[in-house]
Amino acid sequence: MILVTTPTGNTGSVIVQQLVERGQQVRIFVRDPEKIPADILEKVEVATGSLLNESEFTEALQGCETLYFCVPQSNTQEDVNAYYENFANVASNAIKNADTRRVVYLSSGGKESNLQAGLITALHKGEDIISQSGASVRALRCPVFYESILYQISSLKKMGMFFLPIDGNYKMPQVAIKDIAAKAVELLIDKTWAGVEGYEIQGPEDISYNDIAVQLSELTGRPIRFQQVSNEDYIKTLLGQHHTSEAFAISLTEMLTAIGNGLYDAEPRTDDTTTTIKEWMIENVVDKIK
Repeated sequence: MILVTTPTGNTGSVIVQQLVERGQQVRIFVRDPEKIPADILEKVEVATGSLLNESEFTEALQGCETLYFCVPQSNTQEDVNAYYENFANVASNAIKNADTRRVVYLSSGGKESNLQAGLITALHKGEDIISQSGASVRALRCPVFYESILYQISSLKKMGMFFLPIDGNYKMPQVAIKDIAAKAVELLIDKTWAGVEGYEIQGPEDISYNDIAVQLSELTGRPIRFQQVSNEDYIKTLLGQHHTSEAFAISLTEMLTAIGNGLYDAEPRTDDTTTTIKEWMIENVVDKIK
């Protein structure tokens, strides 16, 4: 039996779908089962509760050899480091209580860089905590998701522009969520691995935001431009348009600064992902901004 946390989240929902399609025994741990599609709900076991409740988490893990653990996404936390550490500590205790054998944890790239990277540093702290749980662990160390572009659909559609506090010419790894999910599913099904390791998932190529703008222009037939903005202006946008907490806005900006300073540069490229940014944009972006 495999327990999947955050089954309504970006990665968790795709992982559940892929596991079900492959005929695996799956239990989901969720607050509100009504948020799960009916066709999925009828094919999985359901444990209800909170990821911050150790006894509920432990109960959900009973009888499960393997766990997919992802800290729930939030942009309103007042202390980003404490947010991730709290979830990781509860998960680590539940893993110990239930004697879970293997854990696949969604972390982030740049673990060995030693750069202070805001949100990513918090993810790495969570990885350290989970790695001390006594279970075998595979930490999926991922770069920026292609899906981050979706937060700028409005400006892309209205202005033909998107904005980030990063050099538009800087090439960096990016990856599709479905490719991360595919690797997670492979590890969740495999019962032979042991030990604690990080696993780099980098996407098929390094790409810049100016490259993405050029490809979007070609795909949509309209001019698309990327514009680098200051950290201060980006934080103002997060606070005013996306209604994030100040702590999250600062942490996300620190993350992007670290990426632009080479956070992912020292990590070897892997060959596990196949979805190109062009393929992903055709499927997920083009029709939304034409």
